[in-house]
Amino acid sequence: MELLATGKMVLQTLNEAGYEAYFVGGMVRDQLINLPIYDIDITTSAKPEVVMSLFEKTIATGLAHGTVTVIINKIPIEVTTFRVETGYADYRHPNEVIFTASLEDDLKRRDFTINAIARDINDCLYDPMQGLNDLNNQLLKCVGVPTERFTEDPLRMLRGIRFVSKLGFSLDHETLEGIKKVSPLIAHISKERIKKELEGLIQGSSRQEAMHYLYDTQLLEALPDLAPLCEYRSYNFELLTHPILLFVLASLNLEELSRYLSAWPFSKEEKKCIQVLRSCVHSPVPMPYFTYRYGETWAQLYHQLICFLNQEMRPYEVIELPLQTRKQLAIDVATITKIINRPKGPWIQQLLEEIEYQIVMKQLVNNRAVLIEFIKQYR
Repeated sequence: MELLATGKMVLQTLNEAGYEAYFVGGMVRDQLINLPIYDIDITTSAKPEVVMSLFEKTIATGLAHGTVTVIINKIPIEVTTFRVETGYADYRHPNEVIFTASLEDDLKRRDFTINAIARDINDCLYDPMQGLNDLNNQLLKCVGVPTERFTEDPLRMLRGIRFVSKLGFSLDHETLEGIKKVSPLIAHISKERIKKELEGLIQGSSRQEAMHYLYDTQLLEALPDLAPLCEYRSYNFELLTHPILLFVLASLNLEELSRYLSAWPFSKEEKKCIQVLRSCVHSPVPMPYFTYRYGETWAQLYHQLICFLNQEMRPYEVIELPLQTRKQLAIDVATITKIINRPKGPWIQQLLEEIEYQIVMKQLVNNRAVLIEFIKQYR
């Protein structure tokens, strides 16, 4: 409520100064279907310099595109001047932004009709693109000609399918056909932007339908690194919820894993996770030992990945490990080297790992006398 109240304060200030101002975009859409809102976008007839003059604290977020972020009580509200755009030479940014006095012209430049509904301070809706009708029919439809919208910014194709996953809507027929016609253009989009959309897609409640659209539109074939996902076309993606697993699946049969990991904007942690899970799919590791080596969080990912690959729904079970860390071993390296009169080398690490494995798998008891006998046999 504080977020919405702050947004209304911005609307009121702009209105009192003689300017039109409306809530717009995702927040209006989500409010209308009773979803929570997490940020607020406002569109206004006021130019950026006017917006900055009306509020005590602002950030010039994107003046060239008419956007100013107003800060009130530490809450950011993005305010953008009515605008029209021409040309998208780089498939993302307009070649020219022209400020306009028309709300309708501004709404016409938006991606989907359900995101082109404006709401004023009195909760009156302005809907020249008929987005409310599409919202009621749970349809995702492009504003204007789909191929034009997708050529301007091809990421909109993936964004639309992410909305399918999030909202449970269906793609309008013309919108779907538009994606099919220009799907190769997705190759022009940065991997950072693609990764973010795919992460949101796989976390949505309607991800199965979204994945169907990904396959149907051949968007994955246009992205060579992700084309291996086509192998799972018939799989139940309801079993997959964590976004990193989509990228693990894409990596399973790649010959050049290092190139793949370098090409995509994975964090250091994500790279390690992909490497570990991929390795354990190819050379299976018992769940207790995996949990011991890599921790509970990754163990849950490993469990989910195996369930997906086997297409089985099996609840994850927390495993009580007899050993948490190597420091808990009832024997140390000095004792091992004393028992085995042999120069230090990689064999020590191998023996320690074997002892850990045996204990974790409950084939050995973590008892000093028992471990000494085991080590003697190792010689």
